[in-house]
Amino acid sequence: MKETRVVIGGDIFPRDNNVALYAQGDVNALFSGEIIELFDRADFTVCNLEGALTDTDGRIAKCGPSIKAPAEACAAIRRLGVDCVTLANNHAADYGRQGIRDTCQTLAENGIRFFGGGENEESVQPSVVIPLNGKSIAFYAVSETVFNIPEENGGANLYDEYRACREIGELKRRCDYLIVLYHGGVEYYEYPTPWVRRRFHRMADSGADCVLAQHTHCIGTREDYNGAYLLYGQGNFHFDMRARADMTKYGLLLELVFSEEGTRIKPHRISLEGNRATYDPRQDLSGFEERNRRLAAGESFEAEFSAYCEEWFVKWLLEFRGLRLSDKLLRRLLPTKSLIRRLRKKYRDVTVLRMLEHVRGEEDVEVMQQGLRDFFRIQ
Repeated sequence: MKETRVVIGGDIFPRDNNVALYAQGDVNALFSGEIIELFDRADFTVCNLEGALTDTDGRIAKCGPSIKAPAEACAAIRRLGVDCVTLANNHAADYGRQGIRDTCQTLAENGIRFFGGGENEESVQPSVVIPLNGKSIAFYAVSETVFNIPEENGGANLYDEYRACREIGELKRRCDYLIVLYHGGVEYYEYPTPWVRRRFHRMADSGADCVLAQHTHCIGTREDYNGAYLLYGQGNFHFDMRARADMTKYGLLLELVFSEEGTRIKPHRISLEGNRATYDPRQDLSGFEERNRRLAAGESFEAEFSAYCEEWFVKWLLEFRGLRLSDKLLRRLLPTKSLIRRLRKKYRDVTVLRMLEHVRGEEDVEVMQQGLRDFFRIQ
């Protein structure tokens, strides 16, 4: 068979400081020559579209940033040669059904395929199967749950273990190679958490040949498991972030080469320098390889995870402080509905939305549980 190349990028989306370059389609200002060449020589390319291409101001009620760009900003994504994007993430639904509707229309007008998100549960297509040089390559996209529930605002194909593993198994029977794009894991954390690792193993056991975590905004750790390539954190592709620039400016472009000899997977280290994603000439993957070695050796990352959780747990303790004496007295004196109305006046909307995020999202729940175990010294 003819050698076939697939390139997978992490999070890509225009930000305020570079949206004009995106709209102009100025790929040379946004991407270095080596990255452009990688996309040019690929037979198929996929990225995660980390936002909505829309002009609507109908931002949904949520905490955290809401990310959008005008439709014309799709020009650079098209000219780079992105063939397909996943909408299974935590920002595609930031502007509700109208935002997703506009995004899908813009992508279609630019000849870019999409999957993993939709206006409602029925319209979400979780996968695409691509015939390439006599081989069929399938992509399955799934996201953890935050403010992206399709029946609420439009949203993503959400991870339900029974359904996702069943669909992965069915999809594997229809293709030669199956890649899962999983939008989840703990942001800014370079190691696999226990929950995510179990999920990746189950998806591999169900038939996935390659499972990639997009969402963590940093390069994570790789594992070879049951014949599958598991990457716990691909990092950003072209997504300008101010937070933790020491790690969020870096990412991996994954190049999969299919041939008669089998499948080779090569990670290419890139970094965002100003407005431009550049190719690391040294390809320094020493930290990545050291984490991989530790995971393969069976080392535990419990200490690193506890230290990470402690940082966030302090904020959550303040948000979820216990009842005060006056609250206990009011609870005895007032009917429940009256007490709720009284307490509601003490909470800002953003605080309530943060609380909703903490109890809804798998990322937050796992970190909270670890924080509680450490707090009470429960092993």
